[in-house]
Amino acid sequence: MSSPDDLDDLFGLSSASPAAPAPAKSAGQTGADARKEVRVTVKWNARVQMPDGHVVALRTCDISESGIGLMGERPLASNATLACALAIPDPNNPAAITWIQGTVRTAHVTVRGPDLVYGGIWQNLPADGRDLIKRWIKKLKS
Repeated sequence: MSSPDDLDDLFGLSSASPAAPAPAKSAGQTGADARKEVRVTVKWNARVQMPDGHVVALRTCDISESGIGLMGERPLASNATLACALAIPDPNNPAAITWIQGTVRTAHVTVRGPDLVYGGIWQNLPADGRDLIKRWIKKLKS
């Protein structure tokens, strides 16, 4: 099982020197309804690295091949590109966690109870991370 420190380590952070956010690739879609492909509900731990280097704990509430829904109490800037790390369980063995890291551009925010829900668009996601997300989408839509 993952711990908060495991996800923070993906950013290479130490208490003395925060790492800079990862560079982003451009994306053409924006807005709340930009994700046209299948979106599934999940409950995974996530972390984003703010522009000032601080890491914020969030929860992943939904996922698709091109985007992600993140939920938390801390405000994130709109249209910001942030380094993002996800703890994704193995679809066949939920006790085995795979950590993936990419960059996400925040596209919109809504309020759901005490939480802020952010829609984000993947700017950069490694192929193995995208494949793992596809496996989960297939499993949850079956």
